[in-house]
Amino acid sequence: MNKTVKAGLPKKDEEFFETSLDFFVENGNTLQKICPDSVDEYNDHSLLKLISLAYWVGFFSPIAYRQLKEKYGYRIAYVDTMAGSGVTSTKRSGDYFCGSCPGALLSARKFPFDLVFAVEIDPQKGDALKKRLETLLPQQDVTVFNKDIADVSQGIAQELQHKTISYIVIDPQAFQGMTWAGIGPLLHCKGDAMVTWFEAEFWRMKCAACSQNEHQALDADGQRLTELLGNEQWKNAQSAEELTKIFITRVLNDCDKTAHAKIKIPRSEGGYYWMILFTKAAKLADEWKKHVEKRINSAHGRDIAVLLDVKAGRTSTLKNWIKTE
Repeated sequence: MNKTVKAGLPKKDEEFFETSLDFFVENGNTLQKICPDSVDEYNDHSLLKLISLAYWVGFFSPIAYRQLKEKYGYRIAYVDTMAGSGVTSTKRSGDYFCGSCPGALLSARKFPFDLVFAVEIDPQKGDALKKRLETLLPQQDVTVFNKDIADVSQGIAQELQHKTISYIVIDPQAFQGMTWAGIGPLLHCKGDAMVTWFEAEFWRMKCAACSQNEHQALDADGQRLTELLGNEQWKNAQSAEELTKIFITRVLNDCDKTAHAKIKIPRSEGGYYWMILFTKAAKLADEWKKHVEKRINSAHGRDIAVLLDVKAGRTSTLKNWIKTE
């Protein structure tokens, strides 16, 4: 397994996506052969999310390595809080590509992480992830927890306190697993965090909670929102975007992060969700946003399903299908 992300930024979208698909699909096909019955299933557009996660590694890992590890002896950690099996299968056509955890580790091969914590509550998927990571990078210090993130986040956070800088990925399925008790301890750790935020789902939760009779006790949806957002400001939110701002404000105020950037990821079935980056490196966050948004909004990014068809040989030529401006 020798596919890596090409250094630098290719000038053309076609070259960028060709390189990215080579990386995610070919490594995914290799990893799928390990525990072949254990995969996650998502839509084609989840590949855009994985690209955005891995892209930040190109900013984070060399700076952390040179500025903190080499100079001051810091450890560099990667934490994946809802890691899955390490391999994704697309619902539409069954293509395989490697998941967020192996994608991040492979992207950081030149400046590797010193320790890796992955959390996957499903025992079968967690075992498959562990075997895949052991095969992928046998010398790396990897711990896989087959538990809910809320049960292990405090312990992981404790491990990250001593001269450690972390890249933490919080990538739930919709709003499942998103509690402050689960993610708060990790967001407080030194380093950067990437959060998948399902704006529409949280807005529906807010609307459901507010539709109850005012004399009824706060229902489960309202309790969850208060716990996650830190107060009851969500009741006054007039839009889904305002609810998102409340979450971002809490992270920035409570977790020693000074900057954020967010990218909208389209869904194959319609709608979108956000990838929100929290960091102290404001200029780099803006650069990440600018470059990744350019790729996602390009003709190639909009037609990611066509690119997968070309890669798999289901479509013979790219130029006949990609809709350029």
